[in-house]
Amino acid sequence: MNLVVDSVGGRVLVGSLQCLAYRGRCITVGQAGRDPQPLDVSVLAMGNQSLTGVFLGAEIVNERTRTMIGGLVDEVAAGSLQVLVDRTYPLADAAAAHAYIESRKAVGRVVLIP
Repeated sequence: MNLVVDSVGGRVLVGSLQCLAYRGRCITVGQAGRDPQPLDVSVLAMGNQSLTGVFLGAEIVNERTRTMIGGLVDEVAAGSLQVLVDRTYPLADAAAAHAYIESRKAVGRVVLIP
């Protein structure tokens, strides 16, 4: 994978790093799994990979961030937020959805429907 956004952490984060492609990036945005694990970041060097941690709580003090989030919330409330959806797949066809994304033919989002 070229990019992994991990919101679980712990063992899932370790797995996220293991599936990175050469020069892949992993962004950790939370610790929902509450499963702390030791992490040897030296494994990233061999693949020229990177790990970035993001904590929205630190960014929320920034006026630009608050304005952006407020605007998005207003668009959702007004029903005017438009997201380009290329295709939808039933959750059972998640492998096909991933294959489609990896084909680089998708224009917009690919959505799994439970």
